[in-house]
Amino acid sequence: MNTAVALKKNLISNVVLFVLNGIISFWLPPFLVKSLGIGAYGLIPLSTSMVGYAAIVTVAINSSLSRFLALDINNQNFEAANKTWNTAFTSLAVLLSLLAPFLFIFAWNVSSFISVPAGLEHDVSILFTCVSVGFIMSAFTSVFNSSAYVANRLDLVNRVSVINTYMRVILIFVIFLLIRVSLGGYGTSILIASVISSSYSFYLFRKFTPDIKINFKLFDRSVLSEMLSMGWWLIVIQLGSILFLQIDLLVINKTLGNVAAGQYGLILQWSHIIRTLAIALSGALGPLILNLYAKKEFDQMIRLTKLSNKALSLFIGCIVGVLCIISPALFSIWMGKDFSNLKWLFMIALLPLPINLGVLPLFSLNRAYNKLRTPGIYTLFMGACNLGLAIFLVKETDLKLYGVAVASGIVLTFKNFIFMPIYVAGNMGIKRTTFFRASLSTLVLLAMSVFGAFYYFDYFTISNWPQLIIHSGILFCIFAGVSFLLLTQSERKMILSTILKKTKKK
Repeated sequence: MNTAVALKKNLISNVVLFVLNGIISFWLPPFLVKSLGIGAYGLIPLSTSMVGYAAIVTVAINSSLSRFLALDINNQNFEAANKTWNTAFTSLAVLLSLLAPFLFIFAWNVSSFISVPAGLEHDVSILFTCVSVGFIMSAFTSVFNSSAYVANRLDLVNRVSVINTYMRVILIFVIFLLIRVSLGGYGTSILIASVISSSYSFYLFRKFTPDIKINFKLFDRSVLSEMLSMGWWLIVIQLGSILFLQIDLLVINKTLGNVAAGQYGLILQWSHIIRTLAIALSGALGPLILNLYAKKEFDQMIRLTKLSNKALSLFIGCIVGVLCIISPALFSIWMGKDFSNLKWLFMIALLPLPINLGVLPLFSLNRAYNKLRTPGIYTLFMGACNLGLAIFLVKETDLKLYGVAVASGIVLTFKNFIFMPIYVAGNMGIKRTTFFRASLSTLVLLAMSVFGAFYYFDYFTISNWPQLIIHSGILFCIFAGVSFLLLTQSERKMILSTILKKTKKK
């Protein structure tokens, strides 16, 4: 499959997955808040975030496996591929066996660590237990998915996520309506959905790598050492990312309580949707960049990354611009008038996203070149700065919830928008402003967003879903038109020929 066809297939698959997750993420929070209450709802994203901290111990293996497996398979060395895969699988099994008891002890004593509403202690323990088991299964799923990933079949890897999401929502609906509305019921739906999706993931593993057999005896310490030489810095990056992206709710829960955590959880829901879209779109490049690197086609790799950086920044800018402008009406219609006061917090949390998420395609270059030490150290340091600044602004100023969003936006911008483009360009031996300039045009869209947020509702009224949809569509077309003008002629031509033009398989 040629590069254009593969990219198009991966992009379509990722967009479909995003739309599905977006619809569910849009519908589910109001249902859960109405069923459980805002305080109990806040424990759901918090449980996912806190159990996700445990991913630190697995990221070294899961994240480095795809690179080494791709090199082995591209070199037609299936004996080495067997050793690589089984070394990763065996190491992961040992790590998770050691980690599992700590996860379960934490789950059944969770009220000792976080603020839990009175009377919900048992249900919260069940929720955290189910989320923990789901995490363990997803860790193994990532290893099985590596086969389809290396084969450049992200559409099938995404199907695993689609199955998980569909089953989770169906089970939530069944359990809440036919059995009992509870946090424990939500956790049970996560557990069962994880079992079903993991089964399909194993099927993909058998389909794309029939020559690889599960054999613990193929564990090789030298292979593990080589993977960890890269994976260690992925652990550091993951820890820094947790301090950036998954510590907010814990800080709010401990300092401001359950209700504030629930309100901020609603904001993070939108940030997560946009972040998921950006990861999905940039993730379509991951296997392509690894394959281009393995084939030493460096010029094509650079051109593809530059275009992706700018296009992704502008696209996310269009979405954020629309959401910032319509936010008062969105929260009133979506959650109720009591939540309309979250509009400014919503804007502060979303405005930094376009320039910070636009650089995501550059992360694949770091992994391909195995240049992770400096980004790891810098990410960890800036993550610690984010945590410290967030605590300070919440406790020592009147910003409270706003302080967490302000801290995240400032520190993440220093890391992604300023440091990462310059560092990646330097590693590749190209002009250091090559990628940095690609995001600057997005500032035009952000300026339009702020202006529109202040003055739009002086001229227009939005009171129901049809009006909200129409206004959003018109605004998106305006932002998209401006974005198209911000592209150079060669960039427009490349986008149209790569994504919109019908491609023929070789």
